[in-house]
Amino acid sequence: MLLRDVAGKRYASAIGEIAEENNNFDYWSKLLNDASIIYHDSNSQVLFHSNEFTDEKFQSLIVDIFTEIDQQGINLMKLLKKKNRLKLIPSINSYFQEIVDQNDNVIRGEIVTAINFESSLSSIEGLLSKKLNKKVILNASADESIIGGIKLRIGDRLYDGTIKARLNKLKDSLLDVKS
Repeated sequence: MLLRDVAGKRYASAIGEIAEENNNFDYWSKLLNDASIIYHDSNSQVLFHSNEFTDEKFQSLIVDIFTEIDQQGINLMKLLKKKNRLKLIPSINSYFQEIVDQNDNVIRGEIVTAINFESSLSSIEGLLSKKLNKKVILNASADESIIGGIKLRIGDRLYDGTIKARLNKLKDSLLDVKS
């Protein structure tokens, strides 16, 4: 699981302002996503965790790796290196994706069911999109332990309509009556 850092949020917010000024959210989204993928690649760890590279060598490597990087992107990478904050790239990417989603009127969520539910996912996304007046993108997963029903998390809201949750609630009610 990705650990997000508050400093990552500040960098993402600043990048969001730059992206809004220059109307280039797609550029920054691609750059940060690519940087995050490369950051997690075990073959690239030396680039992000080593102080052996001079600023010039680091910039040269960045330009070679990110062929479409512009001067602002280079400046970001150099700043992160200088401040020893390259490790924040995945966090920055995650927070920036939230900014992009907000700009595009998109909300992401998760749906958990007892059985594989992928086939009905688009119809549920459509219903939720109409209700919320936003484009809803759901990530579906199956968890047999919930027995039946669904658990839906959208943004910071959790809707738990699982049989497991109902049984736990019934158990708690019975224990309260017994006391």
